[in-house]
Amino acid sequence: MLLLFLERLIAMIQLGVTYTLESDDLSYVNAGITFIKTGSITMHGVVSAQIMPGMPVFIGIISLFFGEGNLLWLALKLIWITMGVLSAYFIYKSVSLFAPKWCGIVASLFLFTPDFVWMDNVILTETPFMLLISAMIYFTFMMARSSKNKYFWMCLVSYFLALMLKANIGIYPVFALIYLLLKKYNVKLLFKQALILACVLCCFFIPWSIRNYIQFYAFIPLTYGAGNPILLGTYQGVGYPEDSSLDYKANVDDVANEKFKKYYDTDGTIKEPYLARYVSLETDGIKAKYRISEWFKTNPFSLLKSYLWYKPKHMIISAFYWKEIFGVAIQSFKYLRTIEFIIVVFAFLSAFFLKKKREEMFFLGFLYIGNIYLYALTYAFERYSQPLLPIRFIAFGIGLYLFTEIKAKVFNSSDKITQNEA
Repeated sequence: MLLLFLERLIAMIQLGVTYTLESDDLSYVNAGITFIKTGSITMHGVVSAQIMPGMPVFIGIISLFFGEGNLLWLALKLIWITMGVLSAYFIYKSVSLFAPKWCGIVASLFLFTPDFVWMDNVILTETPFMLLISAMIYFTFMMARSSKNKYFWMCLVSYFLALMLKANIGIYPVFALIYLLLKKYNVKLLFKQALILACVLCCFFIPWSIRNYIQFYAFIPLTYGAGNPILLGTYQGVGYPEDSSLDYKANVDDVANEKFKKYYDTDGTIKEPYLARYVSLETDGIKAKYRISEWFKTNPFSLLKSYLWYKPKHMIISAFYWKEIFGVAIQSFKYLRTIEFIIVVFAFLSAFFLKKKREEMFFLGFLYIGNIYLYALTYAFERYSQPLLPIRFIAFGIGLYLFTEIKAKVFNSSDKITQNEA
């Protein structure tokens, strides 16, 4: 743990305390400062529901203690580094529930790679989200092993905090539910806990939806803006339609003008400046649907190939690593990710062959692939897939134990054959 922290600290010194992508990370920090001053949730300088409120609120609270300058950046970087290190702890703990401790140690070693070190030095949602999903998995495992209520509450808190960062994690309870039922979890208790979860979520969704309706005159229970990544995703893969072959005026512009006319005054000016971004991103959604429908009409095979194979494959073998540190090139991660993924696939096969840890491996596999395809339906982006990697690392660690079991079986079989021949 200490070595992981020191490695990230060295990278912070190398990159600089105020190192930023000058993109979403900078917008998050500015949103946090704005929140603590005004109480408004903003993104890219305007009132927004494009993001969940977790980052502005959290960064805003930190800015109360450390101001708005370099000291704030230092505090945030150290907090992000600590969260990255804690992710390794939960990977280790999860693996150690089902395998010898050395398997957990090996699985957590993956977080020494420079892509995670670099990511923990960028103030984005990925590092805290990775910590929370690692914690959720561990607490879900513990719920299946122990009757103590504290693990449910810890899982609930982790889930709620993760939801405040990324709306996509909203489906996690479905995966957890299937796993717990496979483990013969108490159904009555599970029903009670589901009701508690629903009540907690309503305490957020109701005021958040009301706030969004007041601001944007629309029902937005989580976030808006999904249309933009969905649109970007229509330019990924093979055989997608060229812009020159499509009639955007009739099928996008005219449709958007009619749909969003309530946001404009009679003279054509938008009622509030912040609504311009909302309308723009929602228009992207209209354009995305049009492109997908035309793609399916003209070349359905390439559409399916792109969304079911090309985009998920890209997310599985890619790494979120935009600036080289320690002299390590990004290309090396593609080989590492590919080899590690192949080993994980064999680990899944081993679980079903040995009839051991099948429920855990099914849960991890279902959770990982489900999220990969959820993101692939929008925009296949390495930034989105990076915080999901601890799921694979936990499966990798359990797989190491399963491989030793297979080895023992093979040697035992060989010994019996030798004895029979003698």
